[in-house]
Amino acid sequence: MSFRCKPLKSWSLRAKILLIFLLLISIPLSLQGVATYVDFSNSVERRTSDYTAQLVDQINRNLDRTLMEMQRLSLMPLYDSGVLSILRKYREEDSLHQQPTVEERSKMQLYIASMTFDRPEIDSIQIFAGSGYTFSSLAPSAIAAYTDVERQPWYPGVVEARGAWVLLPPHRPSYYLDGNQSYFSVARLIREPNTNRTLGLVKIDLKQTLFKQLVENVRLEENGGIVVQNSREELFYTATADGDTEASKKLSDRILELSGHSETASQILHMEGSKYLVVSNYSRYSDIHIVSYIPVATLLVETKELRNFTLLAGLVCLVMAGALAIYFSYQLTKPLGTLVRKMRLVELGDFKQSVPVTEDEIGRLGSGFNRMVEEIDRLVHEVYVLGMREREAELAALQSQIQPHFIYNTLESISMLARQRNNEDVSEMATALGRLIRSAVEQDRSLIRLGEELETAESYIRIQKMRHGSRLQAMFDIEEGLEDCLVPKLLLQPLIENAIMHGIGDREQGGTVYVTVARFEDEVLLTIRDDGRGLSEDELAALQASLEEAGDDVAANTPAMPLRGHGVALKNIKQRLRLIYGGDCDFEIDGSLGQGAAFTVTLPFAKQEK
Repeated sequence: MSFRCKPLKSWSLRAKILLIFLLLISIPLSLQGVATYVDFSNSVERRTSDYTAQLVDQINRNLDRTLMEMQRLSLMPLYDSGVLSILRKYREEDSLHQQPTVEERSKMQLYIASMTFDRPEIDSIQIFAGSGYTFSSLAPSAIAAYTDVERQPWYPGVVEARGAWVLLPPHRPSYYLDGNQSYFSVARLIREPNTNRTLGLVKIDLKQTLFKQLVENVRLEENGGIVVQNSREELFYTATADGDTEASKKLSDRILELSGHSETASQILHMEGSKYLVVSNYSRYSDIHIVSYIPVATLLVETKELRNFTLLAGLVCLVMAGALAIYFSYQLTKPLGTLVRKMRLVELGDFKQSVPVTEDEIGRLGSGFNRMVEEIDRLVHEVYVLGMREREAELAALQSQIQPHFIYNTLESISMLARQRNNEDVSEMATALGRLIRSAVEQDRSLIRLGEELETAESYIRIQKMRHGSRLQAMFDIEEGLEDCLVPKLLLQPLIENAIMHGIGDREQGGTVYVTVARFEDEVLLTIRDDGRGLSEDELAALQASLEEAGDDVAANTPAMPLRGHGVALKNIKQRLRLIYGGDCDFEIDGSLGQGAAFTVTLPFAKQEK
């Protein structure tokens, strides 16, 4: 047996209200809980990351200061003439295994001892002569007298530096007689100041406890740690809470691959199924990376407690909200249920029903229901009367179409009679007038093809030529391909009429009307221009102001007022354009006294589909 949930639209109003209440309560609670948990977790990670970044940066700075001091100490033998003279003496091959004098050993030991004074981080300092003899700050019983430095694993790196200082990773020097201690060192070649000839090598061995002192303020979380190594992945120091140095080294290698030599890098890394917050700091001076890593799970212990508390509080609030939602949904839907039962009775034709009216919104709904039932008979009657009036209006419209057909037939008869009597002028005028009237009275379309509109305009001009004779000339300049574009019906004829009446009609010499239609990008420009008497500045300003009022009349739904001297034609055109195209059209007037007038209509280009 399968269970199918009913669609939401078939639920009762009470169930929908209950669902809405529960969603309105549970969704914000869930979002707030998730947002609080995420924000708190991010805040913990961010604060820990910032604090750790500052800590490892300070450790690296302290290490740099120590190494700068060691680098300065390694330069001191290069500026001591006594040390250089002894090293020159024991540089030659024939001095191999030649013992320095007691005075020379004493002088070198005192000099080296002065370099280590008040520097507890230094274990010892060795100066190796070219012959292999070792001068040291230690007692002769603690260190070998001769050392073959060229066979030491760290020697190639010192030579490669060509006299610059080199930081050597922890190693066990062979020249110590005990040989059990591990040191990291600063070393450099000692060269002849003028010739750069190698005289020997100075090596400062530093205690491993230096790193312990530097990181003693770092709190190591469970499964967390700190690693110090260079960009060649040579390990200098590592410390972990659980002593797992191998995992610490792997994590350090990976962060170096991702961060490169950036000054500071902080990111979340996944390793062996765990997430770590890893903060690294790189010193360009010493080429040392200090990497601190903390398990994210350790950081989020407090956030898990917050998450559990939020879940518990949310469940309690949800249960309480559910109980309240059930109660209020019942109280809200009870009067609506009564209203539904009454409406069903009204649906069956019983208009005597009413519901109790309360003071709330549902009470207003009940009051409206009562008024609705009382007025149903009147509304039905009004609908019937309106239907009758609509049919009467349709009949009147059909009857009004009879008269234009009578006029068409009459004009056609006049045209045929004129042709029979060889009066072509009368025939042509009657035909043109018939076309003009037919175009004017057809009401089925507000937009027609430009070609049809041009035919109407030509018919009107033929009629006017019958009146004005050769005084009236017309020229058409229509861009090719625009005959099928759509324009408002009877757009050109009123403009041509205006040009003839007010621009040319009173002039003895007559004039010419120019009709130009061109396309510019997605717009069509229709221009009616005459070479008549033109417009004065005052007339032009008055016309433009009146056309602006025409646009306002459309917005205010007021009838057009006549423009003195130009009738209602121009204002009517402006209002028709605004009604059809809204703000996507333009109607401009231009002209000057004695230079004629121009009327330009700009319309969006639209072509009739075939």
